[in-house]
Amino acid sequence: MKRVAAMFLVALVPLAAVAGVLEVKLKLPVKPKLQITGDEKIAIAPFVIANNGERKNDRASKVDVQSEFQRYLRKQLTKTTKLKIVDCPPAKLPGTDMKSLEVNRDFWKDLGAKTGADYIVSGIVDFDINDKSGYRTEEYTSPADGRTYYRQVLVETTGFVFDIDIAVFNGDTGEKVLEENFRDFKEFDQRNYDEILGLFENLRSLETQLTGIFVSQETSASRYVFTE
Repeated sequence: MKRVAAMFLVALVPLAAVAGVLEVKLKLPVKPKLQITGDEKIAIAPFVIANNGERKNDRASKVDVQSEFQRYLRKQLTKTTKLKIVDCPPAKLPGTDMKSLEVNRDFWKDLGAKTGADYIVSGIVDFDINDKSGYRTEEYTSPADGRTYYRQVLVETTGFVFDIDIAVFNGDTGEKVLEENFRDFKEFDQRNYDEILGLFENLRSLETQLTGIFVSQETSASRYVFTE
């Protein structure tokens, strides 16, 4: 295989030298993952907030992830799509895992009837914060003798993990029509970095993927054209 590739490269070089190669950057549309026309009614239901057995005094518990994420998702869909976002009444979800949510079709049908929504968005969200401190070895040059030494330096960091399993249910049938999982990790060289700022750093990284469920996106690609 390597020999064939090498032969192809050798054959290509004279052609490129004579004809020339032009790289063209293209923007290609990517269809939304949810098959919709774009003007449907969407209800954003509550999400299951996973805690993974974390202590109640954990810093992540200080963030109202439910409200913050629902507000963020509503804002993004309003800004980037023509979907009609309808209000969803407070509702107790029929389970705490995706399987339980999926099998309870009557719950989503009832919620669809109450809201008039064509589709209902829900799922499971996990937000975790991990403050860490430790020592690492780094080089430094002494100003006294110009020699290089090694020393231990205290490093404090804050890591943020946002993990969402998002599902879309048909408001007429209650059937789950789409499920996607997104995960983002951010780390900052600072202990006790602000919780809300960390959450929104995660969300900004996932923004394109989240909105890509409901609206078309663009992707960049390179194409090569041989010129005379």
